[in-house]
Amino acid sequence: MVRAVSSLLAICYLIFMFIMTHLPKRQVPKTLQLTSDKTLHFLAFFFLGVLASLALQVRFGNRGWVAYALATVGLGILYACFDEITQPLVGRHFDQLDILYDVLGLCAGVLVFQMGRPLMHKITGIEELR
Repeated sequence: MVRAVSSLLAICYLIFMFIMTHLPKRQVPKTLQLTSDKTLHFLAFFFLGVLASLALQVRFGNRGWVAYALATVGLGILYACFDEITQPLVGRHFDQLDILYDVLGLCAGVLVFQMGRPLMHKITGIEELR
């Protein structure tokens, strides 16, 4: 059950991110326009890093944190590139600096997940988080 929920949560978040990053500029909520674009990229990919790490850790068990960290960052970089490449289709622009902030957010999310994993195991009792 935990495997399915963690995977579903990561996938739903990824879909939400795709929708938000592919809204035409005029449809982006005004509150999001008050914050730096780079901050939004960092935060969005930070949470993706945490959720994807959780889903991969629970799905594949404790095979060492480096394995899911590399998978999370690798897949996240591919998604970040795909995201930036497809944005011009909806009137937005490609920005290499956005990809950098995406990667920084991913790495921070993976590290925070790794540091919090023992506490999450204690609280939830999920054996794969040991």
